[in-house]
Amino acid sequence: MNSLMRRHPWLTALLGAALAWGALWTLRAPLPPAPPALSGYGAGTYEQPAAPGEARVRLDDGQVVTAVTYAESQPRPGQRVVIQEIGGQHVLEGPLRWPLLLALLGLLITATLTITGLQGFRALLGSGLCLAALWLVLLPRLTGGADALTLLPSLGLILALSVYFVHGLNRKSHAALAALLLCAAAGFGLLTLLVGAGHLTGLSDRGATVAQASYGVDAVSLYVVGVMLTALGAMNDVAITQTSAVEALARTGHARSRRDLFRQAMQVGADHASGMVNVLVLVYAAGALPLLLLLRANRTTPLWVQLNGEGLFTELTALLLALLCMVLVVPVSTALAARWMFRPGADPDTDPATDPAAR
Repeated sequence: MNSLMRRHPWLTALLGAALAWGALWTLRAPLPPAPPALSGYGAGTYEQPAAPGEARVRLDDGQVVTAVTYAESQPRPGQRVVIQEIGGQHVLEGPLRWPLLLALLGLLITATLTITGLQGFRALLGSGLCLAALWLVLLPRLTGGADALTLLPSLGLILALSVYFVHGLNRKSHAALAALLLCAAAGFGLLTLLVGAGHLTGLSDRGATVAQASYGVDAVSLYVVGVMLTALGAMNDVAITQTSAVEALARTGHARSRRDLFRQAMQVGADHASGMVNVLVLVYAAGALPLLLLLRANRTTPLWVQLNGEGLFTELTALLLALLCMVLVVPVSTALAARWMFRPGADPDTDPATDPAAR
């Protein structure tokens, strides 16, 4: 047990309780039964048109079939396509695209290993594990009838495992995770107030409407979980970067006090947070570009009325809350890291992340 946990037993108890609660709620919800398969899918090679609205396709097993095509663009001879079989009839779904994702993923892994080494690869692997947990554990329990809000502690569990897997069990990780959980709790409380004050239903999103009608998932709870995921993703980068900055500054031994260390690290944090605000705004704007185009072209409805609509209101609320949490986590993570990493008279050649006395 490291000295940080010995000096702060409340931190151990709080973290352990949060992780245990997350695991308990995750495992309590039942899994839904698997639906019966109504159709089958396969891949093949487009050969030539057979008739108007039909195409001749050679499947991967060598069978040549005539498929009904609803594709917007005409495939080229030799192009790989996706075929769906329904009741003995074949339908051409469209081009086979998913292998391109594997190629792009391979390029990302190669670039990450080349530039950042194993540290970056562990980050990619940690992200993959988070997505796998979301896909294999959380989402099935949502479709099984679990309340989305009861799965929020499970997100904390996944986040903790990811942080410690990528960055190790040290003060930097402790400070970043504690800041993330504190700011996430504050953001959740504020979001709950906004949902109530705005009388949100969560049904402005078509996917949430279908999920509520098909699986009984509360659309508002689903919206809250989605917003918190966005906020956690935005905060994670900033929190880790800030604790790393404090670690590097503490290693130099130039800070005279915890306050001095905090002040130096906040100079880095201000620049980083400002840049991340621009990044997050541009990412949201890019995702909502068709909607923004329609809003700009709408000359009959006042802008304030459009902003008042639940669809746009929920999107802007998610963006603003994520930005608020991201900005808030900068001083919180910096303060925690400065308190736990500062050592009077530190040796500049000693790494507080690897020195046993700094753990």
